[in-house]
Amino acid sequence: MFLRSHALLPTAGLLLAAVISGLTWLPLHAIERNGIAGLWVALAVVAVACVPLAPGLAGFRDLTRRDLVGLFWIAALIGVAWAFYTASLTTTEVARAILLFYIAPVWGTLLEVFVLRQPLTLRRATALGLGSAGLIAILGIGLDLRFVMNLGDVLALMSGMLWSVGLLFVFRRTGPTLATQSAALAVGALIGAVTMVLLLERAPPPSADAIIAAGPWILVAGLGFVLPLWLLSLWAARSVSPARATLIFMAEVCVGVGSAALWAGQPFGARETIGTILVLAAAAVEFGGTQKAASLSPQGVPPL
Repeated sequence: MFLRSHALLPTAGLLLAAVISGLTWLPLHAIERNGIAGLWVALAVVAVACVPLAPGLAGFRDLTRRDLVGLFWIAALIGVAWAFYTASLTTTEVARAILLFYIAPVWGTLLEVFVLRQPLTLRRATALGLGSAGLIAILGIGLDLRFVMNLGDVLALMSGMLWSVGLLFVFRRTGPTLATQSAALAVGALIGAVTMVLLLERAPPPSADAIIAAGPWILVAGLGFVLPLWLLSLWAARSVSPARATLIFMAEVCVGVGSAALWAGQPFGARETIGTILVLAAAAVEFGGTQKAASLSPQGVPPL
């Protein structure tokens, strides 16, 4: 009861999900090296991750119309967000995809203040400021003011926006079970991945030989990385506020940028080091809070 009241278990789940998410690029890039590239990687991995969640669709029969509407938004927002983010990791630089996604804390906090009508406390503002400063430091002072963005950049940015908004529906809807919410997320992710391939992918479908060669890595990415990431993030988000969840999840920045520097040859110098310290400081400030997890009624949220 003590652990639950202080949201330590959900926080630990979010931190674990952040580590998994920060390393997801590894099997995705391995799939690319075996002959499948671009948005086809995301479609293959998302399709595999969806299979174990299919039984959760049976729970839709016993839900009210209000719950079904909530599940629709989870699919349309969080599910599509994860599809976009997975695709961004193979269509732009890993560090860039992660950092563009993590502009999300700004939106998460604004949503809590203006939608959930929670006060912007000094602690939350401090954590938000540190996190934003960390992202700016990692991106560097010499930002490209021409706003030249490739497809992966756009997908990463959109995924962060959708994820922040989608967390509101997980946080406020306590009726559906985790299995049902996970199934809704899977449906949204699969639809998002298929739509991306149909509308944005110009390369032809991968050959049978490429699918066979990349098959083991597709299974590893889908079942060992993406599936646990979905389940952990949904479970924790049911009892952790959107801004808090996003700020804690920012630990992925350290894992993703650091691992990309070590194993993908991407730069990690003074800017990245300072930025990582600032991001960790933001997580420490947020984690040091005493916000309690509480079940929500449709009319209210737990106090900060």
